[in-house]
Amino acid sequence: MKLTETGKRKLLIVERKLVRNHGHHHTQIAALKKLFPGFDFHLMTGEDYDGFLGSSAARISGRSRDLSKLKWRISHGTGRQKADAFLRAMFSGRLLSLPNSPYGNELQEVCTRLGFGSSDLILVPSADLETLESLSDLIAVRKADTPRLIVRFLDIDLGEHKQARRQERLKKVFETVSRHGGLSLFSETEEMAAEMKRRYGLEVRGGFYLPCSFDPADELPSLEKPGDAPFRVGLFGGARPGKGYERISGIVSCLQQLTTTHPPTKPIEILLQGSERDFGPGGIYEFAGAYEEAGRPLRVVRLADRLSPEDFRTWFLSVDAILLPYDTKFYGLQGSGIIQDAVAAKKFIVHSKGIAMQAFLSHGNAISAVTDEEFARGILILQAEKLNHSATLRNAIHYYKCVLDAHSTKFF
Repeated sequence: MKLTETGKRKLLIVERKLVRNHGHHHTQIAALKKLFPGFDFHLMTGEDYDGFLGSSAARISGRSRDLSKLKWRISHGTGRQKADAFLRAMFSGRLLSLPNSPYGNELQEVCTRLGFGSSDLILVPSADLETLESLSDLIAVRKADTPRLIVRFLDIDLGEHKQARRQERLKKVFETVSRHGGLSLFSETEEMAAEMKRRYGLEVRGGFYLPCSFDPADELPSLEKPGDAPFRVGLFGGARPGKGYERISGIVSCLQQLTTTHPPTKPIEILLQGSERDFGPGGIYEFAGAYEEAGRPLRVVRLADRLSPEDFRTWFLSVDAILLPYDTKFYGLQGSGIIQDAVAAKKFIVHSKGIAMQAFLSHGNAISAVTDEEFARGILILQAEKLNHSATLRNAIHYYKCVLDAHSTKFF
């Protein structure tokens, strides 16, 4: 067993999207440190990583990734793709030394320099086909001395949206990676694990969740609100495809109609994250201007599209419920860190019917909806009955804690 000078086993976390203190990628590093206590930690990060979590053992080069794509196209592309890739490789000066994979060489260099052996771990929390190709390269070189490999998939397409190419790439690496006895494949959601087994024949285990902005084990501050404080609903995150942000205008319109005929017991505030362009003329939230006046029974509150982690936590804790009008074409299999945060922070959820992570949403802590009116009615139901359902929030967070506690049986 190869140990560090301090006698610890080593763990390399590979996260290409780890660049700066924004989003969920950085919070998962702390969660992994808690999950693997006693290990000597090392990071392999994105090329533009700014060092906010300490030094990086290596950075994944965009150039290396691009060059590996040229090699693939020379070997497997159409005639035109092969010719184009050949010329690009020649002009790059790397025609005879194109990398076999996006970052297999970097992995090998790190493992050699830091003395990684078969008793150590490499963990990729946001894995895709590039991950499998790079690990395949590592296995081919190190063979029995390859560290144990733990990968977690978050995307059913594995980062390759062309089906034919996805199948060809997966076929090419599958034989190599499947021969490595120390490879463990996971996905975040149980729904995605079942679909990956059906679609690709991969033995993937679901339920590998990592806390995002809130850990269910932490005691969060309770915000005291006056009795006449508005019932606050939050829609967090940028207006990206699949998030259902194009539906918010319709949901707010339905809320306006319902509250006009059946006035709520207290005002309702909708928090929306967006850019100036989103709220400006022609923007997806242009409608919000009609609802921003203070003192309205139904009000929209603007939040910046890029909040600091501290501001995000403060605003998130201030809400009573989370709104998730997700498109099930995107989120029928894929997980959502916002759902985990809502459960950990004991917030109610109004969500699209049929999204993944149903095990988190089935404790009486959530209301499913299909139409804009159903979303609006769900908000009003929670506003009217919120205090009668605090036990359901405790049940949901207890489930979340049990899921995280069970991780120890998966890895040790």
